Amino acid sequence: MGDDNEFYIETVPYGKEEIEIRIPRKNYLATMMPRYRPGAEDEAGEIRRALENPIGTPRLREIARGKKSVVIVVNDITRPTATYKLLPPLLEELREAGIEDHQIFFLVATGTHRDNTPEELEGMLGKKIMERFRVLNHHCQDESLMVDLGKTTSGIPVVINRLFREAEVKILTATIAPHQAAGFSGGRKSVLPGLASIATLKMHHGYSCRPDKPAMGWVEGNMFHESALEAAKMAGTDFILNTVQNHRKQITGVVAGDVERAWLEGVKISRQVFEVTVPRAAEIVITTPGGYPKDIDLYQSQKSMAAAEMVVKEGGTVILPAECRDGIGARGFYDWMAAASCPQDVIDRFIREGYSIGSSKAWLFSRCLKRAEVIVVTKCIDDKTLEKMFTKRADSIEDALRMALARHGEKAAVVLMRNGSDIIPRFERE
Repeated sequence: MGDDNEFYIETVPYGKEEIEIRIPRKNYLATMMPRYRPGAEDEAGEIRRALENPIGTPRLREIARGKKSVVIVVNDITRPTATYKLLPPLLEELREAGIEDHQIFFLVATGTHRDNTPEELEGMLGKKIMERFRVLNHHCQDESLMVDLGKTTSGIPVVINRLFREAEVKILTATIAPHQAAGFSGGRKSVLPGLASIATLKMHHGYSCRPDKPAMGWVEGNMFHESALEAAKMAGTDFILNTVQNHRKQITGVVAGDVERAWLEGVKISRQVFEVTVPRAAEIVITTPGGYPKDIDLYQSQKSMAAAEMVVKEGGTVILPAECRDGIGARGFYDWMAAASCPQDVIDRFIREGYSIGSSKAWLFSRCLKRAEVIVVTKCIDDKTLEKMFTKRADSIEDALRMALARHGEKAAVVLMRNGSDIIPRFERE
């Protein structure tokens, strides 16, 4: 492809490896990536400091003292939270309250996702945690495991995991990063959608409650966020321990305390890392999910398309390098796409029928397809399957870029998004 001086060259995460991207310099406009914020030199110390100085609550040891049961909610395999780093200081704090191992159990906030396997749980939590404590996956479709707490002010039924509700101390762990519907992840999202019933999820993830455009960074006035926060409070959440990670997945900030006040302080840190400017919109946007587990399947990889949707020109091309080792992901996602004659059909059906497993993802995917062509760089999904989802496939980024430049011409501008699912795009004129 010519001399290296003719290209802007970058390596990006792809699955558990890295691959090289070469963009002709005449086409290269910008690289958007989370801003550098150094990781904590002493991560355990940073976590302990947050636990010692909670925001809006007493110390956890004071909350837990004299209580008989404690639940610790953890993210599932699709969220790179580094939960195993949070647990030793957290458990130490509970021990100071006189809490014993048999009084503690873990709930995995799976939402609608599949169960995490024992091997995955061991990788997330550590072997010692798996040996010492009960660890349970949440099952959104098992109504016998749920309790009805009423409705939010916006009418969302709050039906959540009974074991969580009945525990005397309720702790949420997560990471705070941009989210395409909730503004930011973490905090209240561990309860809704993490521990909610399918009935609650259908309402919360339906068209009437969701922002109709990418909502990364949008908090105030965002009904999707506000409903989740109200549900977490109704459920009696006592304490959160949330991290912010930099683009190297190092802990760069930790907050602890109240489910709203502590989380909002974490959001401030997250904005410092993830709000990124770009000169202008581009004909071609290459957006990378950020490697495993963020590109574990197409369902998860879609999250990086939302930021690209904000930067790509109408009629442009979005290139998505995503390994997708688990294929498409939730079956309903593919079924909704394959049943339609065009992306607009998917959008219309979602507005008409509302949420089901896979349908909201199909809607989000189709929303991007309405704006731009999508080329997925993967060897784990075949051409025919992607064609039924109105996308193209390429074996390499080089091939995908060649296809896009042939379509848009030799003067087309190219923007590269590293860790696209973690970016809050802003144009320089804003």
